[in-house]
Amino acid sequence: MKNVFLITKLKTSNLGNEVLSTEIIRLFKENNKNDVIRVNGRPMGIEGYFVNRIIKSKLPSQQLDKWAEKIASQINKIAPIEFAANNPKIILVKEQSPKMKWEPFKAKLRPLKRLLGITKVFFPAYQPRAAYLKSADWLVYSGAGEVGDNSVFLRQLLEIRVAQKLGVKTAAVNQSVVIKTPLFQQLTAHVYGKMEKIVIRGTQTQRNLIKYGVPENIIELAPDSAINATYNGSVVRDKRKIGFNLTPRLNVNNAQIETIIKHLESMGKEIFFITNEPFGDLSMMNILQEKFGIKPISKLDGYKDYMEKLASLDWVISARLHTNVLSLATGTPIIPVEGNVFKTTELMEQLQYPIPVIDTAQNEWVGKLLAEVDKLDRGDYLIADYFTKVLPLVKEKAKRNASWLNDFN
Repeated sequence: MKNVFLITKLKTSNLGNEVLSTEIIRLFKENNKNDVIRVNGRPMGIEGYFVNRIIKSKLPSQQLDKWAEKIASQINKIAPIEFAANNPKIILVKEQSPKMKWEPFKAKLRPLKRLLGITKVFFPAYQPRAAYLKSADWLVYSGAGEVGDNSVFLRQLLEIRVAQKLGVKTAAVNQSVVIKTPLFQQLTAHVYGKMEKIVIRGTQTQRNLIKYGVPENIIELAPDSAINATYNGSVVRDKRKIGFNLTPRLNVNNAQIETIIKHLESMGKEIFFITNEPFGDLSMMNILQEKFGIKPISKLDGYKDYMEKLASLDWVISARLHTNVLSLATGTPIIPVEGNVFKTTELMEQLQYPIPVIDTAQNEWVGKLLAEVDKLDRGDYLIADYFTKVLPLVKEKAKRNASWLNDFN
C-alpha cells in the first residue's frame, strides 16, 4: 500500500481542467485500489517564491534547492500525521459566478502577498498540506494546463523538489510541456530529471524533455485522460448544426473568419460558437456574435453538460484542445486547429485521429481548413471506423496515466 499525494487543479474556470482533474482522480482510484490517494490542488502558502526572485540568479537550480532545503527542514519539524484518502469537489467558477466580481480586487493583493512571503519559509496555510506531504510515499503531479514559464509552475516545481528532499518519490503525468525560456527549461530538467516516472501526451514533449536533460528511460507516452470522459443521457445529433472555435491567442483576422463562415453557411450549416474556456475566449465570442451573428453556446453547467451540447452537433472546428478531446469522446468528428504551439498536434497524434491539425501560422491555412471541411462533408475519411475501432483502443491506453504506479509495487 502506497500513500499517494496527487496534485491536480481543484478550482478552475476551464471545463478542460475540470474534466482533466475528474478523470485523473478517477483513474488513480480505479487503477490503484490498494493505495491511499489524497488529492490536492495548487500549493497555497508558498507565494513568496516567484520568478523575479530567481530570474537573476547565476545558478537558478542551486537557488531552487536552497529554497527547497529550507522548506523541507521546516516540514521535518511538523508532527507526523496519518495519511488519509479524500474526495474533494472540483469547483468550476462559472462566467455568472458572484465570486468573479472579487477577482480584480484579489489580483491587486497578490503582489503584496508575494512580498510578505519573502520573509517566511511558508505561510501557516501551507502547514496542513506539508504534514500530508511529509507522510506521503509518492507525489504525483498532473499539471492541468499549468506547465509554463510562470510563478505558478515555479512554485509547483519547488514543492516537487521539496518532496524529493523529504525522500518522497515523484512523478508527473497527463501533461504537455511547453517551456519557452532557458531558465524554466533548466529548472524543469533539474526537477523532472529526478522523478521516478513521467507520463506525457506526445512526442514533441518527449523530445523537449530529453533535450532539456531529462533521462529518456523514465518517460512514457499515453493519450490524454479526458478522452475517457462520459456524459449523462442520450442526445440526438442535428446534421445542420456545427460548433466553431478560434481563440484570441491565434493571429487571425476578420476577413479570414468571414471566408470560413461564408463557406460553412453555403453548405447549409448553422454555426454555434463553442468553448471550454468562456473567460479566455470572451473577446472572440463577442466578435463572432457582433460581426457575424454567430450565437454562442454558453452558461454551461460543467463538462458533462458541455459534452451533451457537443454530442448534438454534426461536427466541430476548434482551436481549444479539450473541446476537441471532449467532442471525440462523444463521437463527434472534429477538424482540429492548433491552439498552443504544438499541444493539439501531439495530442491528436496520440489519439490517432485521421484529420490533420490546421496550423494558423502557416500560409494558406484557411484554404487548408476549408479543404478538410469539404473532405469531411463528402465522407472522404473513415470516421465511423475511427470511433468504433481505433478510439476504444486509445481509451484503454489512456489508463497508463495512472496504472504505471502498479509497476512500483
